[in-house]
Amino acid sequence: MKPFATAFGRIGTENAFAVGPEISGWVKRGYDIVRMNIGEPGCNITNASMLSAIASFRRHETHYTPSQGLESLRREIAQYMSASRFVKYEADDVVATPGGKPVIAGTIFILVNPGEEVIYPTPGYPIYESMVDYIGAKGVPIELKEKKGFRFDIEDLKKLISKKTKLLILNSPSNPTGGVLEEEDMREIALLAKKYDFYILSDECYSRLAFGKEGIKTAHFKGNKLPVTPSIASQKDMAKRTVILDAFSKTYAMTGLRVGYAISKNKQFMSKFLTFAINIWSCLPQPLMLCAEASLGKDQRETQKEVASYLEKRDVVVPALNKIKGIRCRSPKGSFYLFPNVTKACRNLGLRNAEEMRKYLLTYDKKNKKGVAVLSRIHFGKRLPSEKEEYIRISFAGSLESLTEGVKRIKEAVEK
Repeated sequence: MKPFATAFGRIGTENAFAVGPEISGWVKRGYDIVRMNIGEPGCNITNASMLSAIASFRRHETHYTPSQGLESLRREIAQYMSASRFVKYEADDVVATPGGKPVIAGTIFILVNPGEEVIYPTPGYPIYESMVDYIGAKGVPIELKEKKGFRFDIEDLKKLISKKTKLLILNSPSNPTGGVLEEEDMREIALLAKKYDFYILSDECYSRLAFGKEGIKTAHFKGNKLPVTPSIASQKDMAKRTVILDAFSKTYAMTGLRVGYAISKNKQFMSKFLTFAINIWSCLPQPLMLCAEASLGKDQRETQKEVASYLEKRDVVVPALNKIKGIRCRSPKGSFYLFPNVTKACRNLGLRNAEEMRKYLLTYDKKNKKGVAVLSRIHFGKRLPSEKEEYIRISFAGSLESLTEGVKRIKEAVEK
């Protein structure tokens, strides 16, 4: 038979999911595995959201919906984004999407030609790299540095910009590092974007998971004060140059419901993005959109309570990790991820890299059939030649009991 399309050979995957079958295989063999690998919120959707979806099903609202998304949902999104990004957004600036990944793909497909350059963060969400490679553009990785709180260096960015730079991808707070770009970073990036005329795709899925006061903004929405991380769209004249990716997955525990959105003040772009939506997914299910709408349309105190619990868990897990011989862990300002440096621990155990560490941790106690699941640096984009340190990623979204046990097992495995 004739060969498959060449372009598909360039597409990657989300490696965080790829280790799932490996973990399941050990569980089937009787292993007790503490899972700290997947960024799955430890709570459930709010009661108001659940009831809204159930009521929609009972009304038999299972037919086609507008491809742009329900107007009522888009209005709520626009109000929330206006309050939290300090930009006047309207419902027509929004297209609802089945999760966040279509915003990555659609933005790259619409803006970038083969041969043009896209600067993206690494270690980072692997789908950025995957989509850039797929369309035949040139990916230009910029390193997130531990010494800078897992931000990239603006001077490094200046060196990477060229005449072919079409798009810069930002992810703040970052997956996998928890790093947060600061207000000064945003000001400098905005100046560079306008000077060299490139667009921004800003992945802000974790923007509400913001900790501390330094560098964090306070938004007022539905009578609540919401800590949020800075957005590039808030900078002067950047709302038309920026496409924001956001979703209900992480903040509202809707990972499996797949409701996200693209939002931009660039009307020409959003018109093309709607065409992309019509071609790829047609529309979203009405019960799920109403579920998402209820999460934004109601009081935010229940959700903010869950965000506060992440802060509590972070402040338990980080000190515990830093007490383990050979491990160094920074305290992130956002997300529910930790990115501990395990270089010395690998060396002490005779392991070549963090991936060997990940595999070792998974079944470290073969006698009692115990292990702990984490991810390693290689699950988050191609490693750069300049990278010398080894890292694992830990999600602290689970229960405090589970996290405490997981850290205990890591200590047993590393120090035995």
